[in-house]
Amino acid sequence: MVSRRSVLRAVPLAAAALAAVPTAPRRLGRASISTDPVRVPPDPATMQAAATAVRGFTADLYRELASTRVGGNVVCAPYSVGLALAMTRAGAGSTTADEMDAVLHAPDPRPGTLDSGLNTVDQLLADRYQDGDGTKQPRLTTANALWTRLDLELRAGFRDTVAGYYGAAPHPVDFRGAPDAARQEINTWVSDRTNTKIPELLPSGVVGSDTSLILTNTTYLMAAWLYPFIAAATTAQPFTRDDGTIVDVPVMSGPFDPMGYLEGDGWRAVDVPYAGGGLAMAIVMPTRDDLAAVEANLDVTWLGALLTGFRSATVQLRLPRWTFRLPAELGAALSSLGMPTAFTPAADFTGMSTDPSLCIDDVVHETFIAVDEKGTEAAAASAVIVRPPSIPQGPQFFVNRPFLYVIHDQTTGVPLFLGRVHDPLVTGPA
Repeated sequence: MVSRRSVLRAVPLAAAALAAVPTAPRRLGRASISTDPVRVPPDPATMQAAATAVRGFTADLYRELASTRVGGNVVCAPYSVGLALAMTRAGAGSTTADEMDAVLHAPDPRPGTLDSGLNTVDQLLADRYQDGDGTKQPRLTTANALWTRLDLELRAGFRDTVAGYYGAAPHPVDFRGAPDAARQEINTWVSDRTNTKIPELLPSGVVGSDTSLILTNTTYLMAAWLYPFIAAATTAQPFTRDDGTIVDVPVMSGPFDPMGYLEGDGWRAVDVPYAGGGLAMAIVMPTRDDLAAVEANLDVTWLGALLTGFRSATVQLRLPRWTFRLPAELGAALSSLGMPTAFTPAADFTGMSTDPSLCIDDVVHETFIAVDEKGTEAAAASAVIVRPPSIPQGPQFFVNRPFLYVIHDQTTGVPLFLGRVHDPLVTGPA
C-alpha cells in the first residue's frame, strides 16, 4: 500500500488504428504546447542499439500482456510505452534507475545513452514520415509533454533531458485548484495529436488535486497499403479459432504481389508493405500447434530475426478485416518484468524534482486498431502521473487462423504496434 507521499503514476497509454485511410487526413503537428524545445541533434551511432532496445522491450511487454488474455485478441504499442517510461527514467536514480534500464533494455547504463538513442530513432522516423499524406506516403508523428503542478520545481537536469531528447515542454496546470479542468486539457491535447481517436486518455477520477506531474506521449500513424485489397473481392470466409470453433469473417483478397516472405520453425510470415516504402505490417501464422507456441519464443532475438529476415516473394494474400480496442493496466506487468522498486515507497525519482517522495502508482495502456482494404491508421498516447501516495508459382498466404502482427519500420527494425488476432469479429474485451 502506498503511503501519503508523492506518487509518480503512469496513466493511460493509448494506441489506435483505423480501418479506412481518410481521404483528407488531418494535419497533426509535432509536440508543441507553447514553443517546441530545441532537440539535441541525432547521433546515428546510437540508432542500432536503440532499435534493439525497443525490440527487446516490445517482446517482453507483449508477452506479459498476452499472458493475461489467454485465448483473446491483443494489441499494444510498446514504442509509446517505452518513450513514456524512458522520460520517467530520466528522473530516476539508484536501484530504481537500474531496474528501469534493465526493463527498457538500455544499451548502456551511463546516463543519457538510452535518451540519445531514442532521440535518434524518433527524429529519424520523423524526418521520413512526419510530412507524409497517409496515402502515397505513411504519416507518422510523435509528441511528448510535461504537465506540472503550478508550484512544482523541476530539477534543471531532468527538464533539460526531456526537452532536448524528447521534445517535451513543461506546461503548468492547476492540478490542485481545478484537477478535472487539467484532465480535460490533457485529454484534448492527446485527442488533437491522435486525430481524435483517443478522445479521453485520462478517465474521470484519475487526476486529483494531489497530482503533481504528468508526462505524456502520443504516436500517430496513418498508412495506405502499397497493394490495396480489392473491396469487391472481400467475402465471408471461415476462420478457425485456437479452440477449434469456426466463425465466418470478412476476408480481404488481393492478387499475387511482391512482399516479404519468411518461414521459421512452426510458423511462416509475410511482410505487407505500406505505400511509400519503409513501413510494413508483418503477419505471422503458425503452421503447427497454436499461436501460443509461437508467442512462447517471442523475445528480442526472435523479433529481430523476423523483422530483418524477410526475402521478397510474390504472394497471394488473404487477410481478415478486423477492429479491436484493448485497455490495460500495465503496472503489474512492468513490475514482473523487473522494475518493482519504481512502484514502491522505496522508489528514487529525486532526479526529477525537489519533491523527495515520488513513485509510480500504475501504467495504463489503451490501444485501438482497425484494418481494411485501404490501409491502417494508428495512434498511441502515454502519460505518467505524480501524486501523493508472387507470381502464381509463389506462396499463398491465407490467414484463416489466429495470427500475430507487427507494424514496423523496415529500415531500423523498430516495431511500433504489436498484437494478435484470435477472432476478427471481436472488437473489444469481454
